[in-house]
Amino acid sequence: MTNKSLINWIVTGVTLVFSISVSAQLQVVASGNIGMGTASPTESLHVQRSDGSARILVEELHATPQDRQLFKIKSIGNTKFSVENTGAGVDWAFANPGTGFRLSRQGSGVVEMEIFNNGNMLLAGALTQNSDINAKTAIAGVDTGEILNLVTRLPMNKWEYKDARGEAHIGPMAQDFYAAFGLGATDTGISSIDTAGVALAAIQALAEKNELLELKNQSLLVSMQQLQSGNKELQRENKALLNSQAQLLNNQQQLSAAYTDLKVMVIDLQVQAYSKGLLTNLD
Repeated sequence: MTNKSLINWIVTGVTLVFSISVSAQLQVVASGNIGMGTASPTESLHVQRSDGSARILVEELHATPQDRQLFKIKSIGNTKFSVENTGAGVDWAFANPGTGFRLSRQGSGVVEMEIFNNGNMLLAGALTQNSDINAKTAIAGVDTGEILNLVTRLPMNKWEYKDARGEAHIGPMAQDFYAAFGLGATDTGISSIDTAGVALAAIQALAEKNELLELKNQSLLVSMQQLQSGNKELQRENKALLNSQAQLLNNQQQLSAAYTDLKVMVIDLQVQAYSKGLLTNLD
């Protein structure tokens, strides 16, 4: 037997309005909108509560596990749903414009995140990945020199994804990266955490090599300065020797001139002695 106090049919013009209510818990109004907890639904389905218990549950109880689509939104054009914090005045929209999946804050004027149909992802800000030491285990040091050696031998190529022709990239193949470093969960993908870690380790190794080269350079610079100082001393000694040599040459020239003068004097004396009959010949 129907309880007429709970079920009401109301005719307004030619429109039938249906309600099940103790306090208007279910309303189907003239527009076709359905209200649950409200007598004035503003949307096709409007669920409203004021005790903090408003929820929607879709539950499949079939015992066999398998892939099931339990929720779907369909529309021609940009299809979206939003999550709004009315207290903070912040509304985020999840949308499918046809080119991918978008997540954007309403009113920001930008798309904060988009995953395109080819798998590419665009972020309007920075991506921060968890690297908290408290979330890690099996922590071990690495040989940065060996990592640098592996990086120098890692094949690098320029390439395009098959489903994104015209978008060029540079980098290693995931299989080569995995074979070299054994990092990550698969040999068909590369984690940005691992590429950053490998790059930082290689940079540290390069920094160590550069430090050693700087020390060697300093040592060579000191040796060169010492050689330059020794060369200056040799130049001073060589100059002194040249001066001594010049002095000796000058002395030799003076002695040669004195000998010539003496020889002329002896000849002159011989001539005088001969003229006086003191010498019988000039030999």
